Amino acid sequence: MTKEFSVEKIKELAKSDAPFFLEHAFMKVHADNFASKAFEGKSASKYPYKDDVVEVDAYIGEIVKTLDEAGVLENTFIFVTSDNGPQLDSWPDAGYTPFRGAKASAWEGGVRVPGIAYWKGMIKPGRQSDDLFDLMDLFNTSLHLAGAAGKIPTDRYIDGIDQTSFLLADDGKSNREKVYIWAEHDLMAMRMYEYKIHVKVVEEHAQWLNIDMTTISDVGLAPWLFNLYIDPKEQYPVGHRMNAFLASMAAEMKGHAGTFKKYPPKNVGLGQ
Repeated sequence: MTKEFSVEKIKELAKSDAPFFLEHAFMKVHADNFASKAFEGKSASKYPYKDDVVEVDAYIGEIVKTLDEAGVLENTFIFVTSDNGPQLDSWPDAGYTPFRGAKASAWEGGVRVPGIAYWKGMIKPGRQSDDLFDLMDLFNTSLHLAGAAGKIPTDRYIDGIDQTSFLLADDGKSNREKVYIWAEHDLMAMRMYEYKIHVKVVEEHAQWLNIDMTTISDVGLAPWLFNLYIDPKEQYPVGHRMNAFLASMAAEMKGHAGTFKKYPPKNVGLGQ
């Protein structure tokens, strides 16, 4: 099992004074979900997906305990998150979201996920923030914490941002202003502060088939602009109504697209 591998690897790496990075990617809770015998019926719902959530929680606890027993917990930054929103195509064998859309869409339900940052004695417990943080920021942040920030390549475009100050300061603010959202080769949307602009949208044609029965469409005459602080479900665009963000955010998206001229995408053999 991957959990056993991670536990043994931590024990091995902790014997050295060198910093180490370990990513533990759970197969659960994806799809299909079948709880291990030890966790069958352990959730309140007694449902396989929920039982698997309990199993993941237990394994995270075991990994953290291993770090503690190896004597490196107080010198270890831990971050728990997900790569995308729930895959509603397999619901109820999946998570759920209060937001619009799900996995594979640019709506908040597809891209907004919880993130838990932990560092014993360094990150204030119980602190909450809705500032922007992108999964790619873990690259720059981890290198900074390991004392290797100077080794970040400069010959290519790096999407991540160092978020060390945001995480460690008790009242830290995010160093990220914008998040660009893509669907494979399509630039779909951008989040900036509380605003979200869409130039393309994923349209669902059947409930519970958020991937298998959807199409990508242009938005039409003008981008769709949402204020997520007052409309987190992206139901009603604020449009041109006395809002200066629409033009400036559209310009930011053009600037982002322009980076692909200087740093063209590489063909890594995954198809076009």
